[in-house]
Amino acid sequence: MQKQVVPGDYNQLTLSERDRRWAHVRDEMANRGVDCLLVNGSAARYNEMQANVRYITNYADPLSTMTYALFPSSGDGTLVLQMMLKRSNQAQSWFHDIRPRATQRLPEIVAERLDELGLTGGTLGLAGMAFREDEQFGIPWNVYEEIRERLPNLRVVDVSDIFFDLRTIKTDEEVDCLVKSAALCDIAFKAHVEHTRIGMTEREVYAAMVHAADAAGAEPPTFLLMNSGPMPREALMGDPIPSGRILQRGDVIVSEISPKWAGYQAQGLQCLTLGDPTPEMQELAKYGAEIFHKVADFLRPGNALAEARHAGDDVIEKARAVLGGLADALHPLNSPAGMGGPDPVPRATEIQPNMAFMVEIGPGGNQPQHVHGGYCIITTDGAPRHLSNIPIEERLLTVVK
Repeated sequence: MQKQVVPGDYNQLTLSERDRRWAHVRDEMANRGVDCLLVNGSAARYNEMQANVRYITNYADPLSTMTYALFPSSGDGTLVLQMMLKRSNQAQSWFHDIRPRATQRLPEIVAERLDELGLTGGTLGLAGMAFREDEQFGIPWNVYEEIRERLPNLRVVDVSDIFFDLRTIKTDEEVDCLVKSAALCDIAFKAHVEHTRIGMTEREVYAAMVHAADAAGAEPPTFLLMNSGPMPREALMGDPIPSGRILQRGDVIVSEISPKWAGYQAQGLQCLTLGDPTPEMQELAKYGAEIFHKVADFLRPGNALAEARHAGDDVIEKARAVLGGLADALHPLNSPAGMGGPDPVPRATEIQPNMAFMVEIGPGGNQPQHVHGGYCIITTDGAPRHLSNIPIEERLLTVVK
């Protein structure tokens, strides 16, 4: 089905950014001897697994289980959708050839398009979904087998890492999208502070934050994790489903919101207390801010990427002498940020300019979460660029009376 021009106000990337991406992807395809890519994406992991499809098509369905993009070394690409055609498909997609409700016919469409392109004896590169470096998924086995049956002379290779380096270094336009996402995080933070009161439920606070971000231009669905409980006696883990728990004096509320702008997703992490914080909470926030600044300042070109998250280890040990096991809540995360959420971990071992990272205090794997704070950092040739206008000290501890 050929794309039609439709009205609509959607956050869009420019055609010059499209042309830059396509040129770089095709250069990499040529280097690997690949004639056409078959890229798959999914709404899995809060739609993060659509990132590669979106990178070359500018569209990713936020609800569908599977989406596929055929991207030849020259000529038009084809977007294969599981769901019906929507106005957002037509308005956003850089591909003119859109096939709605067609994922069940993917092998047939692949064979048809490669025949049209004269590539039935060429090389097809499969680019699977990737999350960081240790979670990758390819196309379903039955789909792969049918493609091989229809195209016996086709060479099929795995190129799932083809986008890793291309997505690592951000252009000015991509950085601007992250800046806009970070501004939405700040808006949600202010809504959190304004609407959090004793006697409210988690659901009411959750709704206020998402409404504020979406009304200001976020692209639904807006990712939000939230949890609440007594401070700081029990460890809190973020939850995508808010409860009907009634907030009480003495509670701490941790949350992590990730509104998207044109597919790019910064994050904002915050920790609020209802009433005066305990001395332990104040100490955790103080040490957490110190660790955050040390890790953020380490994000400079030439430094070893693997060492960034350890830049504040000395502060953690200092905190342990005061707080004991509570100090385990201070271990930072330092995740690549970008399209759809966490980008794959860069293959480069050294930090370079125009990388994006989420520096986070609190959600360190299986560590307890008694404080919560963080936001997006962009590396530059000089000092790292902090995208949030809310200081980390406020994100780690804001008191609501």
